[in-house]
Amino acid sequence: MTTGGAIVASVAPDMPAKKRPARPAAGRTTRPRTAQQRPTKKAASRPTRREPAGEVVLGYVPSATRLVGVLGVLGGLLLAVSVVLPQLAVGDERVILGDSLATILVSWIWPLTIITAGLSIVLGRYPRLGLAALGVVAAISGAGLLAELYWASQAAARGRYEIIAGRRLLTSQVEPLTGWYVAVAALLVLVAVGLAVGWLWSRVVMDDSESLDPGRPALGGLAAVGGVLAVLALGATLVQIPDQVTVSQQPFAGALRPVETVTPIEGAIGLFDRPGLSLTAGLVLSGVLVLFSVFATTLRPRLAVVGALGAFAAYLVALAGRALVDAARSTDIEATVGGWGLLVVGVGYAALTLLAWRWHPPVRPITRELPMRPASRRALKKGLI
Repeated sequence: MTTGGAIVASVAPDMPAKKRPARPAAGRTTRPRTAQQRPTKKAASRPTRREPAGEVVLGYVPSATRLVGVLGVLGGLLLAVSVVLPQLAVGDERVILGDSLATILVSWIWPLTIITAGLSIVLGRYPRLGLAALGVVAAISGAGLLAELYWASQAAARGRYEIIAGRRLLTSQVEPLTGWYVAVAALLVLVAVGLAVGWLWSRVVMDDSESLDPGRPALGGLAAVGGVLAVLALGATLVQIPDQVTVSQQPFAGALRPVETVTPIEGAIGLFDRPGLSLTAGLVLSGVLVLFSVFATTLRPRLAVVGALGAFAAYLVALAGRALVDAARSTDIEATVGGWGLLVVGVGYAALTLLAWRWHPPVRPITRELPMRPASRRALKKGLI
């Protein structure tokens, strides 16, 4: 045994260095390094890794942010209550927006959306989704606050017939009632919430894999078109009173023939037809619908875009739905192209919201191959490693 060991010991130093077997490092086991082999055509055709497409990273939600959610819930509840309370006294008539079950349900679409957004922040579930929705709500509430202040003012230029809550009323004498004060309080709370959202946005940690980035330009373009169409629909009035047609017998060529006389009835008021604060409110709302809808598509993460577009969809659907329900319940007024068009635009915003929520971009397979040095490749062919 000693002689054999000596022979091995004497032969090992005389072996060339390039043919000397490699010694394994201490604590390691020798394994064939098959990972460095060239992939076959079949293996290369299969994706070895896919980029993440929908992960959401959530951080700590500050207490101030949850307080903003509570205020959003409060504002939504106040708006819901104001729907069933008398809003205005127009002459001898009391105006209640929710004077039937159908109008109450349609009018509550907007407050329920606000409450849902606030609850998502309070519960810490996707807080930036709720913050984005409340930001849109605050911008729309600013325009609504100016419109409510218009009704409380005694403007000399206001003394015309208008369609209010499905009725044609003379607005020469208007007095705010309990529902008006509740609605104004709700709008003030929501505007304050919007200011807090702008302050707390960067302090809320929520991000994703930026999977929506390839589709943001197209989404922003569609949102801009939707905003312009919504402004055109609101400017063209949502409901109208049919023209009065009078048939009379008039002599013509020695004989009496029926002649129709069409008399337009005043009452349909568009977004930009009122003066003063109401006109300002219409201009502000137009800017919000066009500019904010495009800005909403740039928010991060993807779920923030979902929240903002969802708020626009809920507002437009509620506004158009209430006008169409009033037209269906009344025999004196009828829906217009503007009313139906606004409903279509609202449904379009809902489709954009669903698209942003379910967005899964096509991901190309990524194959990563480690580069091999020429010396390692020759050693692999010879079976030394």
